[in-house]
Amino acid sequence: MVKEGIFGPTEAIILLTMSTTARVFLPYPRFLAEIGGPAAWMTPLGGLVVALIGVHVATLVLRKSPDKTIIEITEEALGPVLGMAFNIVTAMFFMAVAALFTREFSEAMIIAALPSTPISVIAFTFLFAGLLGAYLGIETMARSARLMYPYAIGGIIILLLALIPRWNVYNILPILGNGPLRVFGEGTFSTSGVTEIILAAVLVQAMGGVEKFRHIGFRSMIIAFLILIALQLTLSLTFSWEVVTENTLPFYRLSRTIYLSRFFQRVEALFIFIWSIIGALKIALTLYGASVTLSRALKLPDYRPLIWPLGLSVYILSFLPPDMPAAVKLDADFLSPFALIPNYLLPLLLIIVFWLRRGKKNAG
Repeated sequence: MVKEGIFGPTEAIILLTMSTTARVFLPYPRFLAEIGGPAAWMTPLGGLVVALIGVHVATLVLRKSPDKTIIEITEEALGPVLGMAFNIVTAMFFMAVAALFTREFSEAMIIAALPSTPISVIAFTFLFAGLLGAYLGIETMARSARLMYPYAIGGIIILLLALIPRWNVYNILPILGNGPLRVFGEGTFSTSGVTEIILAAVLVQAMGGVEKFRHIGFRSMIIAFLILIALQLTLSLTFSWEVVTENTLPFYRLSRTIYLSRFFQRVEALFIFIWSIIGALKIALTLYGASVTLSRALKLPDYRPLIWPLGLSVYILSFLPPDMPAAVKLDADFLSPFALIPNYLLPLLLIIVFWLRRGKKNAG
């Protein structure tokens, strides 16, 4: 079977948290502002509850075979044909995430720092970093994430504190914004489509086994969603939600607003560096997840030979959207609903299958 490295719960929490927060550096906060209005910062609350439930259900599934990952458990529960079909869907989901994030981060880099650079060059650079990370393995990525996270978290904290003088409390009124149905209904649907639940279930053995899975999943989801809530609240307090909806990259605009004196300004260069690292890590993780999922489904002894063809496929897929608005719309209309299948529907289906089998055994 595929050999993976082993790392501790702390590295796993940091790795999953940084991967989950990657979306805040893209147009995603603007999308939440369009949904919730002044209450955009409340839209992730429902998504956090759903994500925690998803982690709990995945834990119940993984406990059925503590020495295996979700890939082997799916094939055992659903059979070789249907199980492989669901595993291929999971691998396709990881590839879709890698492709769209490659495109969106490349477009964001053009807007923020490199307007004259061809997007093909930027996308190749991001993908090369992702290929290198996936080839070196999950343990290397986890150790690297632990080294980088103090700078990423420190940068976010500096951003929040430096903007306090510009906050206007009246910007978050009325409290429920565009209404509770949109804030807690559509907002929950839009924020619960994370990648990291099924990704953690694929990497469960490398993270120390199912005994630590729930602890890692809960901690990483809570921290990542709290960061999203804090940044979304800061955006609303600083600009108002109408201004947020007019910005392609709200986080970048937020970083450009910082001005404490003539010696402390234009700090967006620091944040561009931070989100480039997190973007490359997100691409590396999803590409690694696709390679490992496919190799386990095909019973291959090593995932590395699959990295290069999958990486080429991701590079090609990233250029299918004609422009950034199309990529963002594809992310919102396709990827978020698609994420519900591997993250929530598949574990629920496996739980039902195990329950039905236990009922038949008891009846027999």
